[in-house]
Amino acid sequence: MMRARQLLAAADLPGDAEVEIAPGFFIARRNFLIGLGGLAAATLSPGDLRAQDANTVAAAPSFEKFLQSANATAKQLVADTSATGQDHYLHTIAALAAGLHSVPLPERFNPTDQGLTPEAYRIGFNPGGNPFRVLHWRLEPGAICRPHAHTYGNVLSICLEGMVRVRNYEVDGEPDYEFGGTFHVRKTVDQLLTNGDVNLVSLHRNYIHGFVAGPGGARGLDITTPLKPRPDHGTPYLSVGDRALDEFRQTYEATWEFA
Repeated sequence: MMRARQLLAAADLPGDAEVEIAPGFFIARRNFLIGLGGLAAATLSPGDLRAQDANTVAAAPSFEKFLQSANATAKQLVADTSATGQDHYLHTIAALAAGLHSVPLPERFNPTDQGLTPEAYRIGFNPGGNPFRVLHWRLEPGAICRPHAHTYGNVLSICLEGMVRVRNYEVDGEPDYEFGGTFHVRKTVDQLLTNGDVNLVSLHRNYIHGFVAGPGGARGLDITTPLKPRPDHGTPYLSVGDRALDEFRQTYEATWEFA
């Protein structure tokens, strides 16, 4: 499982003391400080550790700070829609979201037909993202967001509260979203998200995802970036067979549903 905060520490960045990748955001310096913080923690008393935790939370980026950094960076990277380009884009935005806190609740959460019941899965909107949009979702305990394909943009999902299980799929072969018969998919990710964990969806990999909330429900963000026009066929929902056809490759029979 890959945490957003781990992405930041593991980023392959220049060796300079400070590298500003967006206005006011210095990646390499922060990596250096995180490393020193880990060494210092080994000798701190429990009281010191609590103080350090409080300082870490205070230093974590607010939602406004995230937008300031991510908007500028996203505009520089969004043009490369290749598989590698989208990987770079998503991992970079995930690094900027590391430790994100104080995300304001949207004005309202709207019911959505992506859930099995409209009230169990709701989506709101946090303004300010450009070129991406920030959707704020809330899942009631045990609620399901049906597996669906992202056909015109990529998505970074980050859990803010609770626990949610995410499964990603890809069509085994070239996807045809208007095909009405049975085809095969591969389950590419089976991931449990808790606070700070991320799941990445591009147009080239892991492009089908579905959520199941834990017993306490879950809340988080989908940072979605449109890359091409929305297709006429609507959202393709995936109906997946219960038993794997090939356990090692995790292939399943599947069909599309629209509604």
